[in-house]
Amino acid sequence: MKRLILLILNVVITASLYAQKGLNINDIFEGKVIDKSRITETLIRGEQLEAYHLTAFHSVKFNATEKERNVVEKAFYADMAQNDIKKEKGKENSEMENRGGHLYYAIVEVKPYSPFDRRYICYQCSTETHGAFGITVVCLEGQVSLQDLRRMFKKK
Repeated sequence: MKRLILLILNVVITASLYAQKGLNINDIFEGKVIDKSRITETLIRGEQLEAYHLTAFHSVKFNATEKERNVVEKAFYADMAQNDIKKEKGKENSEMENRGGHLYYAIVEVKPYSPFDRRYICYQCSTETHGAFGITVVCLEGQVSLQDLRRMFKKK
């Protein structure tokens, strides 16, 4: 019985370590789109997130060229299309803002990796100096609502 409990705990913990697994944006987190040396990565899990009703927080932040921004944006849109969570009656599951024909800001609920949590992917893009784009991509898991995330993350 102890082995079964340990196995289940191991699966749940492992799932929360890789919140972006199974998504197109996973290539961004793995450094396949932007070289890892140009990425600032944050991975938080466990007790530090309990106050926010989250089990996993994984983010990458980097400066990108226009071509790289387009690749990241395309991966994000593909995840939205492939992992569509239908709106529950009276509840929103995403918010997005476009500027100049490109994605500027988004929080989108996608299919969860774990049956115990909700999963969200978040995107923010700002124009930096010399034509570069400051991009942040975040994947979150937990028992958090879109309204909670709106309060936690402010648009720049």
